[in-house]
Amino acid sequence: MIKTSSFFRIAARLLLASYWFSFSLMAAVSVTIGPTIIPLGNAILAKDITVRNEHLAIAIAVESAPPWGVARGGIIDVAVVRQGEIGPDKASLVDFIPNNWSSWPTTYQKITIEKNTPEEVIIKTIRDWGAVTLISHYSLKAGATRLHIVTQMVNSSVKNYPSLLSGYVYWPDGGYLFGVPGMHGIGKGKMTQAIAKWNAAYDKDWSIGLHAPYADMINYEARDLYLSHALAPGQKRIFEGWLQVSAKGDLSAMVASEIKLHKLTSGHILGEVKTNKGVKVESPAIIVLKAGQPYTWVMGSHGQYDLELPVGEYQVYATGKQFSQSPTVTINVIKGQALRLDFDSLLPPSEIEFQVTELNSGTPLDARISIEKGAVPLIEYLGQKTYFTELNTIGNRKLFIAPGEYQFKVSAGEGFKAKATMLDLTIKPSQTQLAKASVEVLVQPEDLNWYSADLHHHSDVLDGSTATEFVLRSQLSVGLDLAFLSDHDSSKNHQMMAKLANSRNIPFIPSMEISPSWGHFNAYPLNLSESLRIDTGTATINEVFKAAQELGASTIQVNHPLIPFGYLTSIDNDTVPGKYNPNYHLLEINAHADYMKTIERAWQLWNDGKRYYLSAGSDTHHVWNELSGLVRAYTHVKGKLTPTTYVDNLREGHSYVTFGPIIFPKQMFGTELPLKAHSKTNLDFDIQAVNGLKSVKLIEHGKTVQERSFNSSEKLTSVSFTVQPNKDTWYSLVVEDAIAKKAFSNPIWVKITK
Repeated sequence: MIKTSSFFRIAARLLLASYWFSFSLMAAVSVTIGPTIIPLGNAILAKDITVRNEHLAIAIAVESAPPWGVARGGIIDVAVVRQGEIGPDKASLVDFIPNNWSSWPTTYQKITIEKNTPEEVIIKTIRDWGAVTLISHYSLKAGATRLHIVTQMVNSSVKNYPSLLSGYVYWPDGGYLFGVPGMHGIGKGKMTQAIAKWNAAYDKDWSIGLHAPYADMINYEARDLYLSHALAPGQKRIFEGWLQVSAKGDLSAMVASEIKLHKLTSGHILGEVKTNKGVKVESPAIIVLKAGQPYTWVMGSHGQYDLELPVGEYQVYATGKQFSQSPTVTINVIKGQALRLDFDSLLPPSEIEFQVTELNSGTPLDARISIEKGAVPLIEYLGQKTYFTELNTIGNRKLFIAPGEYQFKVSAGEGFKAKATMLDLTIKPSQTQLAKASVEVLVQPEDLNWYSADLHHHSDVLDGSTATEFVLRSQLSVGLDLAFLSDHDSSKNHQMMAKLANSRNIPFIPSMEISPSWGHFNAYPLNLSESLRIDTGTATINEVFKAAQELGASTIQVNHPLIPFGYLTSIDNDTVPGKYNPNYHLLEINAHADYMKTIERAWQLWNDGKRYYLSAGSDTHHVWNELSGLVRAYTHVKGKLTPTTYVDNLREGHSYVTFGPIIFPKQMFGTELPLKAHSKTNLDFDIQAVNGLKSVKLIEHGKTVQERSFNSSEKLTSVSFTVQPNKDTWYSLVVEDAIAKKAFSNPIWVKITK
């Protein structure tokens, strides 16, 4: 007979054993083959592999196509695991890139499970990149918060690769980018200013980053961590990295792993955070700088925080969501010691309401409001630098903000139709204030049937991080006349964008950026809800163009044609499957590429009589840190403005691209002007630059043949050029304003008649 006390002891032990058994099952590493168990994941086919433990889950593309035409074998889904539950996907791609997003010629990918035990899982991938073999091992252990990645790059050929940028990349799906410590806000270049060799992305309840000790270069806002190197015939190079996952919206885990991986000596800082009235800040943020540059932060709870740091000198301050920042304190972290550091001066949030109207008419304006001076939170989910007025209450925006001294820039069509207005405001704690701003609109091209669109813009698909509503808010705030959306290989947000645009009575051009590794193409206008039916990792150029037509597109735009993975670059390098296909229509002037190369290539094509015309796109992914409509295409449309009439006239060259100046030609761009040989004629234009007109150049056959200079006039200016051609030719304009913003026109064709 069992006594009652013994019974309860046995029951307790059984319960405890059951708990530890369940925990050990949850803590063990496991493999699933098939559509990923990661919510919202992109590994959706039967052969894909998902690996998980109690902290993180990843999915490897075995059958599903990775984005941007990358070869299969990389990670396309990453998730945080909390208490046994897998969170949503937070990665578009984690992979080894052999040479900075150049085209990826590949003929095979072999993915195998090398080890599968409850203690550790190892996945091996073997792929080719031209003449180079890439061998990667992904290793996840039970209890680990890091995935270990090792890649061998083997050149078994006689080909020499004298200049490569190779390494791991992490392209997040959502959240915010922190970049590399010491280089926050620097998008590309040598890591000479880096104070640690890791990157990170984050949101309020997660952070994910890459430790890359080999790296000496960054690219794409530090999503890419590269080594600049050569690979001679017969040479092998090994890369090692760790993918770090945390269930907190701070970077403390990145620093803790940095300490462990590099065997650094460390100490702690800890303390309490209160307002100036002694009230605990519920979720304080402790920001740590090193040599004056952002290094890490920790989010506390109930007013308390604790952070491990490597030994050394730091600058530290405290803040909170819409709270003011404390004074910065310089500290020294000593090995094995805990330094207490309290803060008690934070000021609580305030509310401000903006009302933006046109100066002369009083009409409410869609506007962009940005902080030019004043406190801008480093942690973006605590507060932003940029805000947009509401869609339905035009010209209005209410927001909570930290108290302090500010200068706001309020803009509506800035640089194209108007200048920005500056507001200097003192925001007092715990108060509500009204701020009125007027913007004077100086030119309205739509009154003369000239309409603008930004023909390369992303939302929140893959590398984009802008919700659809804010795409439209941003495009309206910069004075665009049509809405446009072009996500990579996706039409996911077209229906929502169409609904939002219709609510504001603005035409919407649905597009898709079809994205093989050897070139990106915007196809438009598309039928709503159409899905791409090709695998961009294996498709030929003919299949890409056919797919665009099946989506309903009448027009194909070659995006950033001459960057390393641009279509024309890949044609020059003979890396396009199916070789050259001439059946595209437009060449994009991309705001973030070396657009003069594209201009000069267009001029060469026009010299050969090939009528490929210019288009323009900002390639904006994150509207709070990037500017929609930074470059845009103005197109002349007679009659009703619709997506079809705009695109048809754009395709026919009745347009120009501009970073600011506005052009009104008397002879329409893209049309033929019949002339007798040696007869004189005038080419007349009206031009306006709200930043002041500096110069207008007349281009013939790619060379400046006439030029007019101006004294920074902001008024509409008439410009006339007299020409006397003796053979078939073309003329176009290059206009520059007083702050070096330019406009480039499509050609006026001259046909010599007998």
